[in-house]
Amino acid sequence: MEVEIRVAASISSDTKLGWPLVSVVILNYNGIGVLLNCLRSVFSSDYPSLQVIVVDNGSMDGSADVAKKEFPQIILVSNGRNLGYCEGNNVGIREARGEYIVLLNNDVFVTEGWLKALLEACSRHVEAGFFQPKILLADRLRIINSAGHTIHFAGFGLCRGIGESDLGQFDDETRIGFCSGACLLVRRRALEDVGLLDPAYFAFNEDTDLGWRAALRGWSSVYVPSSVVHHRLGYSWGSTLSHRKFYLLERNRELTILKNYSSRSLIILLPLLIFFELSVIGFATARGLLKEKVRSYVDAFRLRRHLTIQRDFMQKRRRISDRTVAASFLLRVDHSYIGEMAKPLNRIMCFLGDWLVSHI
Repeated sequence: MEVEIRVAASISSDTKLGWPLVSVVILNYNGIGVLLNCLRSVFSSDYPSLQVIVVDNGSMDGSADVAKKEFPQIILVSNGRNLGYCEGNNVGIREARGEYIVLLNNDVFVTEGWLKALLEACSRHVEAGFFQPKILLADRLRIINSAGHTIHFAGFGLCRGIGESDLGQFDDETRIGFCSGACLLVRRRALEDVGLLDPAYFAFNEDTDLGWRAALRGWSSVYVPSSVVHHRLGYSWGSTLSHRKFYLLERNRELTILKNYSSRSLIILLPLLIFFELSVIGFATARGLLKEKVRSYVDAFRLRRHLTIQRDFMQKRRRISDRTVAASFLLRVDHSYIGEMAKPLNRIMCFLGDWLVSHI
């Protein structure tokens, strides 16, 4: 598998005042209610060297044409159909010429100094490849959407601080499990090394997978609270757990586990992974989502050839052991899928999980 990222012949010609060129990729699908505000915020920020790429995934609301009319300086790429979050962003990445690439949701609105703060963090963390700002809600400006994400050893991607009031409790710059796909900045050379988003995912958990793959290659992810953006959460997929959303979340979580753990780790962790699968099946049954959970298994099996290729590619190229990467994984049984009945098992599960992780 080759990473298809076109590198510009000369980046220096696009650099202004010593600031490197940053390519901002904005994926759009029927974003008439948000895209213009997103672009206005980007062009109102104080960064002088931008390439803004809008990738339209077959919108039917005219949002892409309206955006091009108001902002003729953008590069508009029309896919003609909805390729999903992953491949849609990959299309934009292939058009990017910047030394740094930003993936930005069309329902995210940035603040003036957001990009400079991220780039300044890049200079402080030379070992890191991925950077995420503090993401607050757009309709409740002091409520946290994401202060970075942690990876649960069962493959869940969990938002730090979601729903909490922003009182400064997440104002320390720190390493995290992975960066939110709503807004992240990545070094070009890190993305070239790790690879693009997995197009088979379509949407959801692709950022968990990307951050996990990056960690296996030795690239860390950093949360930068001095950079602030606002997210209109739920604009694209709604704020509730729909049947399709649950199916994609579960299928992609299964793919992420199977791709990124070594065979030895999967065998050692099998008892705990089975426990979590049974818990999720119980949750799905109670919520009327069992059909979608079964479908997630069927489709993960259907994708077995793609999964094998991706897994072989990653496992052969990994630089970091599972024990080192998983040392930062969350062990607590506190995901909403698991339910209240499992929470008393936290001590046992954490102890057992810690022991098992130490032996992978």
